[in-house]
Amino acid sequence: MPWHQAKTHGKGEELVICLHGLWRSLWAMDPLAKQCIHSGFSCINLPYPSFRNTLEQMVERLDLLIQQEAPKYSKIHLLTHSLGGVIARRYLDACGHDKCSKVLMIAPPLRGSMIVDWLGHSPLLRVLGPAGDFLSTANMGNECSVISQDVESAVIMGNKVKIPLFQHVIEGENDGIVRVEAGMIEGLDDFKIVHADHTFITSHPEVLVSTDRFLRTGKL
Repeated sequence: MPWHQAKTHGKGEELVICLHGLWRSLWAMDPLAKQCIHSGFSCINLPYPSFRNTLEQMVERLDLLIQQEAPKYSKIHLLTHSLGGVIARRYLDACGHDKCSKVLMIAPPLRGSMIVDWLGHSPLLRVLGPAGDFLSTANMGNECSVISQDVESAVIMGNKVKIPLFQHVIEGENDGIVRVEAGMIEGLDDFKIVHADHTFITSHPEVLVSTDRFLRTGKL
């Protein structure tokens, strides 16, 4: 559908590509995308079928977009939520581009999901699609232990639980879906925790301010 196609907004010389999370849509990243445009960046809020594609397919979609857009901009930045951070991190390892400058990942399960571990071989795991095959803590512990040093990188995690549905599953400080520890990987340039839950963290005022600051200065 037309609203599922990537479109560029803004007239900045630097491009920000937004990647939403699992079972979400580009609307989830809309507050961040608008913040980027207001700050003078161009922005593409990229939709993708997160519940149908494999990780490799999602990385390929991002790679094709960056190859297509790179000649038009001086720099490209990646701004992600949840699963989008896993895609961005894998992209930087598997593909990368010399114009990729900054990556900010919000609530990313970079060290895996305890919810996926808990679901195990349950039929409910199928609801997650292919993501259920690679988001376990065992798989992600090896997959995302280090971030590329070719870019400036930062992570923002939430620690507010609005709906304690999975609290008997998730150990330690968390946002109701992803534990804070899951975003702590080696090589990050900055790391921050905000009092926000997983679903609405992308519209949290402190996150919007920190995102703008990071894209402009490299610090949250």
